[in-house]
Amino acid sequence: MTTTAADRRAQVLEFLRRHDADTTPHIFGDLLTHLLGTEELVRAWDGSEPLALAALGHATYGTDGFEPHLLDLDRRSQLVATIGAEPEELVYFYASCDRHAFYPQLTSPATRHGDLVFRDRFTGAAFTPTPGQVTRFVDLTYANEVELAASSPGGPSELTWLADFCRDAGRWASPGFHAGALALLGTGG
Repeated sequence: MTTTAADRRAQVLEFLRRHDADTTPHIFGDLLTHLLGTEELVRAWDGSEPLALAALGHATYGTDGFEPHLLDLDRRSQLVATIGAEPEELVYFYASCDRHAFYPQLTSPATRHGDLVFRDRFTGAAFTPTPGQVTRFVDLTYANEVELAASSPGGPSELTWLADFCRDAGRWASPGFHAGALALLGTGG
């Protein structure tokens, strides 16, 4: 029996609830609400199905900006079985990013793709990510951070760093994500 995209999404939502995403506190609410909002932006900006599923699961292992996690890394196979191999790889890549090392590279106009060094915060490994990994990471970052900005009681204007990041890292993003993020932040490109 073939698993449809709707079936897979339902499995992921059930997994998230079973792992308490709906009761895990997150800035401006609970984690599940944030994950759903991030997924909604990925879909609105024409992201792929694997990226939309990754948006739902992006905080499963925690992130460099969100320490709580729903699943320990030694249980990655459980997320693979639920979400699929490709979305889980995106979730791991996103969660493993050492943002303090990677974000400045993404926003520097002098950085070329071959100059990028991604540091895995879980293992300490450093490598040059593929262009696809970089684009999917930036797209997911845009959706994640813009969702937070939109949910902020003070609105997107409270997160001034984000507009700068989205403008400066725009060359790495998919065009729809770049335009969508800037439009929701109320800034030009």
